Amino acid sequence: MVPYLLCLPVWIAGLIWAVLKMDEELFRSFASACLFVQVSAMLSFYFFPTYVKRPLLNNGNWAMQVLKMVYRNDGDYNAFPSGHVYQTALICLFYNQLYPNHSGVWIGIVVIVALSTLFTHQHYLVDPLGGLAIAWFGYRLGLYLFL
Repeated sequence: MVPYLLCLPVWIAGLIWAVLKMDEELFRSFASACLFVQVSAMLSFYFFPTYVKRPLLNNGNWAMQVLKMVYRNDGDYNAFPSGHVYQTALICLFYNQLYPNHSGVWIGIVVIVALSTLFTHQHYLVDPLGGLAIAWFGYRLGLYLFL
């Protein structure tokens, strides 16, 4: 659950780092890929709404309480593609352009986030796979347009 919840601050830090470290062409590629992926996902959520049947949670420790809060505040029909996975994968793909010697780190981050979406019962297996696919397509499109 911790990787799932840490995604938002990591994304914000990743976007700030992208603004500061990417050259103009790479940043344009990144921005266009982000726009493409976000619009594609929103269209998918609108035209093909999907959901995950979540388990009932008993009152328990602090982690269970936090997970209950996530369930209450998350949208019901936004399972495919996984936003956590496509955002994280897109950032990691572009960071691999900046820091190619750390590709194992980027792959590890994406795998951990994808697994966290499954272990928190926020997604079924097809949802993170769809997130990976849309991130890859957006990445390739962004590179094609500006590099």
